[in-house]
Amino acid sequence: MAGTLVKDVTTKKEDYSDLLALVDARALPFTSAVNKSSAATNPRFDWTADTYAAPKLAGVIDGQDVTSFSDEFANRGKLSNYVQIFERTPMVSTLTQDASDMPGAANPIQAATAKALVEIKRDMESVFLSSNDAQVDDGTVPYLTCGLDLWISTAGPTVATCPSNQRPGSSQVITTACASLDEVTDMQGILRAIFDAVGMVSEEYMLLAGSVLRARITEMTRTDTESSAAAVRVRTFSGPMDNQTITSTTTVFRGDFGSFTVTPSSWIGMSGSPLAPDTDRGYLLDMSKLRLRYNQRPTVTPLPNLGGGERRLVRAIAGLQVDSPKGMGKFKP
Repeated sequence: MAGTLVKDVTTKKEDYSDLLALVDARALPFTSAVNKSSAATNPRFDWTADTYAAPKLAGVIDGQDVTSFSDEFANRGKLSNYVQIFERTPMVSTLTQDASDMPGAANPIQAATAKALVEIKRDMESVFLSSNDAQVDDGTVPYLTCGLDLWISTAGPTVATCPSNQRPGSSQVITTACASLDEVTDMQGILRAIFDAVGMVSEEYMLLAGSVLRARITEMTRTDTESSAAAVRVRTFSGPMDNQTITSTTTVFRGDFGSFTVTPSSWIGMSGSPLAPDTDRGYLLDMSKLRLRYNQRPTVTPLPNLGGGERRLVRAIAGLQVDSPKGMGKFKP
């Protein structure tokens, strides 16, 4: 049969949809929830934390003159951290900007800049939830801000400073493997340890949890029963089973010494190559004691076009302030 078949046409135009699919659109729960505080005016910023003296159980003899005095500021300590510069530098060539038809990017430099703004926020989320210690710029290495992993530890950071009386105790850092976590020993235990440390029962803790830890907390609310050697598994749910819907999730954990909201995170403990989160780790946070110190909020600066194409500088300068990590906890197998 004579004629032209579509398989033989060599000049077919490609047909791209204007729909652009973003396959990685993970939320940024920490930077969205953390308090934004006063601007950091120096690369290193400091703050003060204090503790009350131990109670006195002894009485005072009637008529006895006062001969000794207390230093009410003896327990004060200085904490410090450093800012970090976060930067993305999108560029598109002249032909890309003026003579190309890119799907989902009617204006390529604007689309590239918008994407870079999201990426810089993801950079910040990863750094704040990391195991990074602070670092001082010496002309060879840049300033780094200390991440939550080192703040919520018994040893504390090395370059950033945290006095020992403001650090969490060992029972506030749960090292049990995720698969072996127990509701009473570990979940209730970490809340009790925080209460023993600071004397506070809070209903407003947030547990930022990696995916494995998040799933393990839900598993604690159900039981699997083996009825015989045939190992027939019977799942028992404590919630209603109406509307043909199975609800199997735990959003809030309430214990004797407080409660916390469980929030999944894809950004905790990023490490390795390629970067991957620590899905077993979780930070139990008192959000009222955390703040983000911006020196410069995410800002877009147009750079001169020197002939190669449109360029932009997307930059933020910020550091993490942990007022006192003593009232926080961590799950880190």
